[in-house]
Amino acid sequence: MRDLMMQRAVLALVLREHPILLPLPALAGRVLANPRTLTGGIALARALRDLDNEGLVFSDGFRVQPSRAALYVNRLLGVS
Repeated sequence: MRDLMMQRAVLALVLREHPILLPLPALAGRVLANPRTLTGGIALARALRDLDNEGLVFSDGFRVQPSRAALYVNRLLGVS
């Protein structure tokens, strides 16, 4: 359940900030209560891995951006 909540938070933020590419430290600072904790970093890494595996985000290891599919679904749902 927590994994899904983290994935939702990450995806929502990445979509909201598009077309800005979010650096990983900035993303961590905005979705984690304490971005310097190991458990928070692991949860964020797991969320990014799962979102990437599903084709919803792309990351080069430094920055994160939404995929075209995620942007399309965002438009279909009428979310700005």
